Amino acid sequence: MTNIIDSLREDHANLAKLLDALERQLGLFDEGETPDYDIVRGVVDYCLDYPDLYHHPKEDLVLEHLKAADPVAAAAIGDLAAEHQALAALTRRFADAIDAILQDIQVPRGPFADTARRFLEAYREHMNKEEREFLPAARRALGAADWAEIDARLSQPEDPLFGAPTEAHFAALRQDVLYWAQEARAQEAR
Repeated sequence: MTNIIDSLREDHANLAKLLDALERQLGLFDEGETPDYDIVRGVVDYCLDYPDLYHHPKEDLVLEHLKAADPVAAAAIGDLAAEHQALAALTRRFADAIDAILQDIQVPRGPFADTARRFLEAYREHMNKEEREFLPAARRALGAADWAEIDARLSQPEDPLFGAPTEAHFAALRQDVLYWAQEARAQEAR
């Protein structure tokens, strides 16, 4: 059990680092400066692929078992699959806006910033809900047989950004995440 929940929480923590990196870049954009679009695009590319291919299917299996073990708790969580679809659609809209900018198409700052903020807020709100409600409910309701079955059905791919080796097109993003993690450690040591 704890391996699957730990894996989901690790994915959430990693995604939170990416959202922080994106937010730093959007701060530059808000100040009229040019963000590092390798970092921005890296966050979006990661969110276009990894969550839908690996993270959300894992959550879907856990939810499937939670519905059988505790239908009331599962119902209280709501429709995670619909939330995942909404996140994927929002990610595609944000990716389209970034692609337009990278193709030198004139994109008004306000609508772009609004799309970016909605993307950030939706992901953070969704992960917070899962951490607060979904994962604790699964931990309480599912037994060893449930976790063993879920584990048997999971694929365990290497994370393209946080795994080893990191895919080349994520190099700038990986460097940014590592730099800010080092800065955070230095702040804590002071």
